[in-house]
Amino acid sequence: MSSGTTRKRLWSSIGTRLTLWGAGLTTLLIALVSAVLYLGMFYSMRSQIDAFLEGEIHEFMLTVREHPNDDAFLESYFRKELGARTRHDLGFRLIDRDGNVFVSSATEDVLAGLWKAPASWYADTPRALCETLDPPGASYAYRVCSLVSRTADGRTCTAQSNYLLDQMTESLWKIRRIGMAILVLTPLVAVGVGGFLARRSLRPVRQIIATARSIGAHELRSRIPLSGSDDEMDQLATTLNGMLERIEEKVRQIQRFTADAAHELRTPLTALRGSAELALLRLRSPEELRQTIEESIVQYDRLQRIADDLLLLARIDACEAIFRKEPISLDTIVEDVCDLYAPIAEDKGLSLEVARSNGVVVHGDGGRLRQVIGNLLDNAIKYTAAPGRVTMSVGQENGAAYFRVADTGIGIPEDDLPKVFDRFYRADSARSSSSSIGAGLGLSISRSIIEAHSGGIKIESAPRRGTVVTVSVPYRDSMGSSYNSCLGG
Repeated sequence: MSSGTTRKRLWSSIGTRLTLWGAGLTTLLIALVSAVLYLGMFYSMRSQIDAFLEGEIHEFMLTVREHPNDDAFLESYFRKELGARTRHDLGFRLIDRDGNVFVSSATEDVLAGLWKAPASWYADTPRALCETLDPPGASYAYRVCSLVSRTADGRTCTAQSNYLLDQMTESLWKIRRIGMAILVLTPLVAVGVGGFLARRSLRPVRQIIATARSIGAHELRSRIPLSGSDDEMDQLATTLNGMLERIEEKVRQIQRFTADAAHELRTPLTALRGSAELALLRLRSPEELRQTIEESIVQYDRLQRIADDLLLLARIDACEAIFRKEPISLDTIVEDVCDLYAPIAEDKGLSLEVARSNGVVVHGDGGRLRQVIGNLLDNAIKYTAAPGRVTMSVGQENGAAYFRVADTGIGIPEDDLPKVFDRFYRADSARSSSSSIGAGLGLSISRSIIEAHSGGIKIESAPRRGTVVTVSVPYRDSMGSSYNSCLGG
């Protein structure tokens, strides 16, 4: 595998993307928090210094007012007092209206000439003005607080205190170094912890993948294990297990359907082969050959019916657009189908009764509904012995149209009722009661057709008491949601 493919698979991994997103967001959050904390500390420290300097100005001015017209004494006094501090970080000076310093606590004033009074400074008598001044060649800046004041002898001047920002600068530099170290370590720690958590969180997903890969057409019983936490992964596993159960059931149905279809097709094929072999054993008269061909045609017809039914079921399952949608007079098509089956019932010695109801209109495929009615009538006549009765009725109830086929035939055992719609299924009583047995697809096809019309089909039966089949079809101009794609316009 090439390195490009490996990198592509690495970047396409959910775990990798989660780890990188988590590390990136964590780093960004730490950076924002660090910046906010740094700025907060910076402004807090500067505010404390500004308040301290303004307080010092007021204290210094008390001394200034106690010694009017004695600038030399004041300068000597302030140099002595402030020079006694352990750290020479605090200074004081007085500046006249012309910008000249006439009292200064510093022997060498590093701030000389750096500060200039703002316009209208003395006219507006503003509040204390705090600034940061950075003397050329100095290692650290100074915080300067200026305030318009008046001496005891009536001179207006600017009282100014200043503070060396060496400790504040060093403290902030340490904080910045710590912040940079944190920002360097945060992505590394976030990637490590995020990768661990991502692998742990995605472990159920890997189990799902492994289980899905192990499942094949011959191994459909495997299920994804649940952790029992009822989290999203358990819900996903439960959903996939349900899907696997449905797939397994469908595969089993297909397998049964294939086996049953093969069995149904084998019977007429065996009969055809037997007739052909018998015809070849010895010379046959034209009449015997004709009889053999006629018997073969019966089997061919049976094969054709089975093939047509299988094709119809396959097209329904594949949701091909095989159903038309148009207004249909249900009572009319019921009457037409009953007219076709009336001679068959009469030949068998049965009474076919039709309870007509006019004006029952539904939307659907008339040809397929005729097929359903024909299947139900055929079964009713086939499994009802003379003298018996078959009754066909059409009506409306509960917002739907219905047609009902009732007979006085052999009935269906209770255990067989849930299975009568299965493909190729025939009840035992049906097998023993008639020599004309179909393939067992009629009811399955009928149910599929009715479900495509958003309808339902229900069977009520008991042995030796007859059977009642009720089919309901809604009036609305729509078809079942499961078959919407099977419907033509």
